[in-house]
Amino acid sequence: MASQRTVTDIEGRIWTCTVVIGKEERRGQDVVLTCTTPSVSEAITITVGWQWDKMAPKGLARLITAKAA
Repeated sequence: MASQRTVTDIEGRIWTCTVVIGKEERRGQDVVLTCTTPSVSEAITITVGWQWDKMAPKGLARLITAKAA
């Protein structure tokens, strides 16, 4: 499974999401991600399902944008 992924939100911001150390993916358990983009000063932390690397890019970007608001 991936430990990092990049997605673009509706505003055109490119987010890089990384699995939080110590919260690695385990089958059937949620994963904690830290997502960053240059235009937002603080990292966004979200919890997603264990198959987050298969999630549609727009869906992941929507979760990040909602948390950043």
